[in-house]
Amino acid sequence: MMPNFLFAGAAKCGSTWFFRTLKAHPEVFVPRAKDIYYFDANYHRGPGWYESFFEDAGYARAIGEVSHDYLYSKEALERIAVDLPGVRIVLCLRDPIRRAYSAYLFMCRNGTAEATFRRTLEVNRNIMERGRYAEFVARYLEKLGEDRVKVFLFDQLEADPSGLAESLYAFLGVDSSFVYEDAEKKVLPASKARFQWLASGAKKGARLARRLGYPGLVGAVKGTALVGALYKPVDSKVSGISEEDRLWLYRYFEGDIAALERLLGVSLERWRE
Repeated sequence: MMPNFLFAGAAKCGSTWFFRTLKAHPEVFVPRAKDIYYFDANYHRGPGWYESFFEDAGYARAIGEVSHDYLYSKEALERIAVDLPGVRIVLCLRDPIRRAYSAYLFMCRNGTAEATFRRTLEVNRNIMERGRYAEFVARYLEKLGEDRVKVFLFDQLEADPSGLAESLYAFLGVDSSFVYEDAEKKVLPASKARFQWLASGAKKGARLARRLGYPGLVGAVKGTALVGALYKPVDSKVSGISEEDRLWLYRYFEGDIAALERLLGVSLERWRE
């Protein structure tokens, strides 16, 4: 059995919330493993490996998975179009400056950030490039059609998560009146490691497990109380960015924000604030 929907990105745009919201619905099946990355990193493992994640789907009406890097891969899109005819794609996009800062906090948590926010972005340019959404989204819309691609905004998730959950369920063709009681609950708040060496080791172990083809193991361990105890919450507000860095980033993203507005027919004025 193969999926009929995918959450394809973007990274640092609420994928864990989407995963839990999908998993909660009785008519939706998602595997225990989040971030299977079949169509980009694990395609060489073959369809049998991929289908094994959906063996327990039963009679679910919507069957899918959450891999937030598919959005960025042209090769993954080509494979999706061929292997999953009729598949529905869910995307969520976030103010690119806030997304970049969230990525930075994630790297701080795992001990992989540079000394400063700006230096981290200069060394890891892909963090900024992944916030230039217009080209990636246009590619999906052109290849699969607007009726099969649903683009949500992270602003919607922050303002009305229950309403977003309803829209998500409706797009997937399942009972949209189902109420996910934890929809309003914030997941994975920004945090930093209590023991940096241990957190760094855990991250390396997770990468190795995924590389060996065991994303389910990562999913099983990730949500445990032990892993949660490794981290402590930190202030994740964008006020942590200097005005100089904020302006530098806005100039980098300004043209792409305008292009995305034209593509989606929406106002992204809040991203300019």
